[in-house]
Amino acid sequence: MSIRQRQEEGSILVSIIIIAIFLTFVVSSLLVLANSNLTRAKGRIYLLQAQYAAESGADAALAKLNEGNGTYTGTTTDVQMFTYSQYKSTYAVTVAAGSTGKEKIVTATGKVYVPATSTTPRVVRSIEVTVQRTSSTTTSSFLSRNIILVDSSVKDLQAKDVYVNGYIQMNKNTNNLIAENITVADKNTGATNCSIGGSGKMTKPTSFTTPGQTKTNITVAYNNCISPPGNTTNANFNVSANNGTITKIQSTYIPWAQFMDNSYQNSPGGCNDWTTGASPRSIPSTGNTKKTHYPDSSSNIAATCGTSGDVSLGSNTYTIRDHVHIRANLCAASACSPTFNNPDATLKYIFVEGTINFDSVTTSVGSGPIVFVTYGADPASKAGSCPLGGSIYIGSGTTNAPDAYFIATNGVCLDKSKFGSAAALGGFSGKNIYIATNSGTPHDLHLDPLFPTDQIPVDLAWRAARYRRL
Repeated sequence: MSIRQRQEEGSILVSIIIIAIFLTFVVSSLLVLANSNLTRAKGRIYLLQAQYAAESGADAALAKLNEGNGTYTGTTTDVQMFTYSQYKSTYAVTVAAGSTGKEKIVTATGKVYVPATSTTPRVVRSIEVTVQRTSSTTTSSFLSRNIILVDSSVKDLQAKDVYVNGYIQMNKNTNNLIAENITVADKNTGATNCSIGGSGKMTKPTSFTTPGQTKTNITVAYNNCISPPGNTTNANFNVSANNGTITKIQSTYIPWAQFMDNSYQNSPGGCNDWTTGASPRSIPSTGNTKKTHYPDSSSNIAATCGTSGDVSLGSNTYTIRDHVHIRANLCAASACSPTFNNPDATLKYIFVEGTINFDSVTTSVGSGPIVFVTYGADPASKAGSCPLGGSIYIGSGTTNAPDAYFIATNGVCLDKSKFGSAAALGGFSGKNIYIATNSGTPHDLHLDPLFPTDQIPVDLAWRAARYRRL
């Protein structure tokens, strides 16, 4: 073999070695890159799992608050979401008060442990969610979460808007329901699937508050069994019957903390503001207008308020200067006939932990709007005259309160009531509404169409308002 041939073979060998080294380097680099990508991918998965765990914790806290557990403060220990042999994830939650009574700050921390048996988390992610109690809609002149029952003594019953989760029953052919908009989301199963039933009549108003509206709108989930109009649109009514898209109102509950934050304090005079001094009596009697907790910001009846938790208002006039929370029944032992005055145009709430028992009620001429909210159960003493409950009861006196709206957690009952003005009340909302008013003495029951029902929230729920990652 010549020298030249040997040199060529050596060159080839060197080239092979160089190529082998290069390929080895490339393969090693690819392996390192692949391993790096795999590690990075796992890290991202763990980060995402920690993020998902934190968000799940915030969602769980929101669900707890919306179950009615307004005092929920969070988890005491980490809650395990899921576990595999490779890893597990958990979350922990704290719920703190926000800047107002209708705001809370939810802080949720998600953790991922690798492997699942590890006692130290590999990844931790925290988020902060500001949740606020807000409303999806507002109330109507008449709103019932179940039934509106109109008894035989009633003649005209007039309102701007009527909304009923269950059904409307008008028992006498002299009953006239006059409204601009009527919505009924269910039926009376014992009356041929009637959303609106009985022997009463339906009449359109002589005038409408909504510009351009000329017909009463009737929207029912099943049948309108009052004829006319029945289920048929005509010159006076737009009828949408057997409409399966109607949503039901879930809650009319308004907690006092929705409008009374931590700046509200106990009244210096306690519940004596309501029972002593000359009429008219100011609420509160002295000091800062926000001193309107009677006796404090707790819940349920307080035996120290009034006489064992019963406050008698008599026939006095009460000037309501701010939102009020009173831990008592109003006039439970003996029905009273008070007058209320809101001295300005801003809507005021009176939150009553118990029940209301008025023979009649009046609002002063020029009064601003007032909303009464009661949390008490239907009293057994009203069972004979109020078949659907009467935690708010208005009796046989003459009522003239166009600036008052009444909301009950339970039943509303008007028993042989008389009315001294064409617009006698602002409206009603309750679990059930029973109407057995006297007709034409001198007026029938007409609700003021100008009462600002659009300021009264319905379906209050905690909802996420702001989100940030910590």
